[in-house]
Amino acid sequence: MTLGALLTIALVARCGAAQTTAPPEPASEATVQLQMAAMNGDLARVRAAITAKTPLDAPGDSRMTALGIAALYGRAEVIRALAAGGANVAADQDGESALTVAAHEGHTDAVNALVAAGANVNAKDKDGITPLMSAASSNRAGAIRALLAKGANINEANNDGATALVAAAYGGHAQATDALLAGGADTALRDRAGRTALMASALGGNEAVAALLLDKKADPQLEDESGMNALVYAASTGHDEVVAVLQKAGVTKGGDLALAFAMRGCRLPLANALLAAGANLKTDLNGDHLLLLAAGANCTAGVEFLLSKGLAVNLANDEGMTALMRASGEGFADMVELLLAKGGDMELKNKLDQSAWLFAAMGNHTDVVELLRAAREAREKTDPAAAQR
Repeated sequence: MTLGALLTIALVARCGAAQTTAPPEPASEATVQLQMAAMNGDLARVRAAITAKTPLDAPGDSRMTALGIAALYGRAEVIRALAAGGANVAADQDGESALTVAAHEGHTDAVNALVAAGANVNAKDKDGITPLMSAASSNRAGAIRALLAKGANINEANNDGATALVAAAYGGHAQATDALLAGGADTALRDRAGRTALMASALGGNEAVAALLLDKKADPQLEDESGMNALVYAASTGHDEVVAVLQKAGVTKGGDLALAFAMRGCRLPLANALLAAGANLKTDLNGDHLLLLAAGANCTAGVEFLLSKGLAVNLANDEGMTALMRASGEGFADMVELLLAKGGDMELKNKLDQSAWLFAAMGNHTDVVELLRAAREAREKTDPAAAQR
């Protein structure tokens, strides 16, 4: 698995986002004036436009109608007037409903006005996103409570299988998460990749959200389709505070893989904590043992730490790759110098008959080549027989 594959949760609420379709026809002056009045909450001008038979559902340059603009700015009285005048509460607002727009912005009064006018509280856009998901993704607890009171389906999923709770958790939104949990959101539901809200909170990196979910008995041991749990997600994305919350909850499953990610990120306090909790020093990530991961990250402190824990400096993976080869190929001169000082063998070759020398030369890392040459010369002076090997 790759780190890029860990970050594929998608739940995006778009208010007036640019589209790929052709731009709309220029709005008439009457439509422009109506939309300006809706934006400013000028109820008298809105009513005058209704009386003058101005087309209420005509979109402007933003691809939003006057109702959508009123929703965006939270003009509840304008919404009521437009709805009473015959405006379509379900009209498209640049790919969203007016209710989704109001929910995303947290305009509770506008949400209530739209629902009272007949807006579908569970309407979905083309990505399956509902107003509740939109409110959750922008941490609008008040709008969440209003939508739930009006019958919003709290466990509805979008096209990727993600719920509003996942959206709140992924965003690191504690208020939204709390509101959804209070409303009975199911913590065990998974998206299409098998991820739970707790896993999403590990990606979002808010330890308060993770704690809220754990308080509601979210299962921290569950794994996604790739065999990764919340602990691994938190470690892979550098959210050590979430790791600490999970460890406090007694989570040890996934500790080995979490340790590998910690070392690749050169996060030694986390590595120490994981080892203390029972993680295996001999773990690997995609075939790279910890010393290779630290060398590849140019983490000299990590290499020294691992060597102090007993890993052999010339430890090779199944392909015969050593830390010195990796560092040489990357051009990490300080790392190469450290590994040589610790006994790294520049003459070793991997299964493709490649040595640290060759990796440095292929990368055109002349400073590393010079380090290797100097080390060889120094060795031959103290051990003349080495020149024959």
